[in-house]
Amino acid sequence: MEMQNVIGEQYIIQRRRPVRISLESGLVHPASNGRIERSPSRAIRRAERRNPEPRAVGFSGITEAQTLRARRAASVPPRASALKTVSLGGLIEALASPKIVKPIALGIGLLALAVAVAAVSVAERPADLSGFSLPEDGSSSAMLLDAVSAQAVAADDAAPMPSLPLTLSMSSYRVVKNDTLEVIARRYGLRLDTLISANGIGDVRRIVAGSTLKIPSMDGVAYSVRKGESLSGIASARGVSVLDIVDANDLSSQTIQPGQTLFIPGARLSSYDLKKALGSLVIWPFSGRISSSFGYRPNPFTGIRQFHNGIDIAGSLNSSVKAAMDGRVAETGYSAVFGNFVILTHPEGYQTLYAHLNKILVKQGEGVRQGGSVGLLGSTGYSTGPHVHFGVFKRGIAIDPLKVLK
Repeated sequence: MEMQNVIGEQYIIQRRRPVRISLESGLVHPASNGRIERSPSRAIRRAERRNPEPRAVGFSGITEAQTLRARRAASVPPRASALKTVSLGGLIEALASPKIVKPIALGIGLLALAVAVAAVSVAERPADLSGFSLPEDGSSSAMLLDAVSAQAVAADDAAPMPSLPLTLSMSSYRVVKNDTLEVIARRYGLRLDTLISANGIGDVRRIVAGSTLKIPSMDGVAYSVRKGESLSGIASARGVSVLDIVDANDLSSQTIQPGQTLFIPGARLSSYDLKKALGSLVIWPFSGRISSSFGYRPNPFTGIRQFHNGIDIAGSLNSSVKAAMDGRVAETGYSAVFGNFVILTHPEGYQTLYAHLNKILVKQGEGVRQGGSVGLLGSTGYSTGPHVHFGVFKRGIAIDPLKVLK
C-alpha cells in the first residue's frame, strides 16, 4: 500500500473552526489544522517506559495492549496514586524543601503582621460614648463617691496602713496664773517630761505666770549631741529608729555635729533628770526636827566654832533612814566622829552621807532606790542623842542639803 493512499483514507475535510471531539481522556486532542490527532497520554508513556513493547502502526498509532494499560492507569486519580507511592521520608524531605518552607514562612509572617495592625487599630480607636449619659440629678457624683469610699473601706479592712513618719512642729503657750505644768501637759495630750525637756526646765517651781512655753507636736525629749556621737548610736541608746529621728528633725542626711540639738521622738527623760526638774531629786532621809543646820556652828562639846558639813535630823531610836536619791553604796563603816555611816554615789557627781546609824542595812556595791532603807537611826560616834547626820556633796564639795531637798 502506498503512503499516498494511506494519507488519502485518513483525510478529513477541514472546517472553518476546529471541533473538539470528546473521546477517551488523554488520547485525542484537536490539531491546529482542524484534524483530530491522537497521542498517547502520560500514563501510557510511563507504562511504555516501564515495559517497552513494539508499537504497531495503525489508525491510532498505539497497540491494543497499550490502550488497555492506559485506561487502567487513567482510572486511578493521579494525586491518590502519588500519595500511595510516597514514603514518610520522602514526605518530610518534600516539606523541608525551600520551595515549600519559604512560602509557608512568608504566609505566617503576613498573618502575624495583620493581627498586630488590627490590635493597634482597636487600641487607638476612641471609645464611642455617644450613647452614654450621666444622670442629671447629681446622683452620679454620689455613686462615684460611694464607690471610692467602698474601695477605701475594703483596703482598710484588708490591711491597715502603717503610720507615716512625722516631722516635729512647735507651737507656743503663755502661762497664766494658777497654771501648773501637769495641767498644761494634759491640755495638749503630752507627757510631763516632754514639756520639761523641750523647754529645758531645771525646776518646775520656777515657772511663773507670763512665761512662754514651747509645745511640741509629739512626745519625746530634746538632746544635745556630744563629740564622737553618731545618729545610729543615739537612736540605739534610746530605743528608737534612725528614720524616726531623721524625719522628726527633717534632716537631709545622717551627719550630725557636736552641740547640735535633736528631738528624739518617743524617748523619755531619765528618772534622775525628771526628779531634778520636779524638785524631787533629793528627798528627806528621815522626817524629823533639824537639830543642827549646815555651816559654821559652835562645837556642842568644846564650844569651839567649827564648820558643820550637813544637817542633823533628830528622831526616835531605830527609825528607818532612807536613801535620798537613787544610787549605789560606795562605802560603809565606822568612824570615831560619825559612828556607823553609809556613803551613796549618785549621777552627775552627787554623793550623800548618812551617819550616827545604830545599824547598817546595806552592803558596799549594792544598788539602792530612792526611799530604800540604808540603816536605823542611832547615836553612835560623836553624838549627843539619837539623830542622823545627813550630808550632800557635789563632786566632793559639801552643799547645803536644804537647797536640794524638796
